[in-house]
Amino acid sequence: MNLTTRIKDLMNALSAGIPEREFCIELAFLTTIVREPFYLYGRSGSGKAIVIDRLVAAFKNAKVLRIGRRVQEIPSKLSDYNLIVFQSYDVTNERQKESVQIALQDRAGTPVIISGDLRPEVALTRGEIVDKIALTVALPDSISASALCQLLTTPRDVTLTDIPAELTITPEESAEWKEKINKIAFSADALDMIGKLAELCDSNNIYVSIKKWMVLSNIAKAAAFFNGRTEASLMDTFFLGTNIWGRTISNKIIVEGYKKIALEILLKNIPEIHEKRYDADDLLARIDRLLNSSNNKYDTREFNNEACVMYKVTIAGESTPLYVPLRYIETDGDFNPYNELRQVEKRVRCNYHGTSNCSIAIDSAVKGIGLRTNVVRSSNSTLKTGKFEDYATLPTYILSENDPDIIAQKKIQREEIRKEVNASMERESKTLLSLRDTYRSLKQNRNELFCNQQLFDEILGQIKEEFDATSVLISKIKEAHAKLDGKAS
Repeated sequence: MNLTTRIKDLMNALSAGIPEREFCIELAFLTTIVREPFYLYGRSGSGKAIVIDRLVAAFKNAKVLRIGRRVQEIPSKLSDYNLIVFQSYDVTNERQKESVQIALQDRAGTPVIISGDLRPEVALTRGEIVDKIALTVALPDSISASALCQLLTTPRDVTLTDIPAELTITPEESAEWKEKINKIAFSADALDMIGKLAELCDSNNIYVSIKKWMVLSNIAKAAAFFNGRTEASLMDTFFLGTNIWGRTISNKIIVEGYKKIALEILLKNIPEIHEKRYDADDLLARIDRLLNSSNNKYDTREFNNEACVMYKVTIAGESTPLYVPLRYIETDGDFNPYNELRQVEKRVRCNYHGTSNCSIAIDSAVKGIGLRTNVVRSSNSTLKTGKFEDYATLPTYILSENDPDIIAQKKIQREEIRKEVNASMERESKTLLSLRDTYRSLKQNRNELFCNQQLFDEILGQIKEEFDATSVLISKIKEAHAKLDGKAS
């Protein structure tokens, strides 16, 4: 039996009969292996005592120092113990609080488990040990209905710690593994993740000490070691994207940040994914206009860096210019024009209804005060539009019909769009294949040791969403290609 198989069997034995706590047990095991202290948090009845008993049973003939609420002296030589356990930690119990502080100070490399039902941000801060605890292992408050049914129909007593002897870990093995774990290197992706998480913490004023980063890095190394790797990969850092950070607000920021960073790293070879995606709807709209609009030349002027038709409307006794981009003429859809400040005027709605005549509707809120009122203008970006009322239908002056210059321009535009369609199809097809390969490659790692499957599935799901969105994008580009060739249905 190789080491990875042995540890996998051990994890199965440790979590047998206590569903939906598997990752918590795995994380607790890794932290114990690297001999660091952690806080085991859970409400009364969540399974803290069972987890601790199972964890202790994983180590053969372990000498354990257990300290509860009652007054108890701390032995002078803590290095004689393989594990120190504080159960029912209560920060209002000054003697217990002092004992925890002493143990964390003098533990001489002995792992310490502190369990309690007080929220981590309260327990660790009031206990004045927040900087000495590696991480928080938070047990779920409840279990799902299916897991509950499974638990109720399981014949074994879940309080028993029946761990096969051949799976348990001797002190000699633990010491040997720790030496090997220290020699594990980091992949570029894993280092990138840790570095970007540190930047995320700094930018959000979340203090994480250098010592804590070292401890968390050692846990990632341990995960790599038991998975048979010589360097820690991005997969080995997945536990950093879970609720280990103590404070609720820190957990929220770092967990969400981790998923974004992981996606960025996994898709680093597809830079288009991290930019504004190609607008295929705009492509189709431009092709429709190119193919279906007339060859008329209209009276326009340059405004806001594009050709526009200028209309003047009189509202509340004042004349106000509106500028309508030429690209909207002969289209059929609502849009907002520009105002004289070169801003999109959200209080006016226009539509050409497929003709050269522009119908204009205005928000009833400006009907009596006009468009130039400073108070209204200053709140234009946040104005809650009310009911729009039809106001006018104004013609667009045609300079010439079937203008040869317009016909020539359209031929040029058609070729430019064709090149754009071909280039975008090639680019998005490559993106689709890269997303497919990334998805397949990542999916193979789902059943790795110490993989948080909930987080894993979320990240995998995000890659699939990108794949699906790219598939839709390619379908629209194909539609655009068919329209240009006159093959659209």
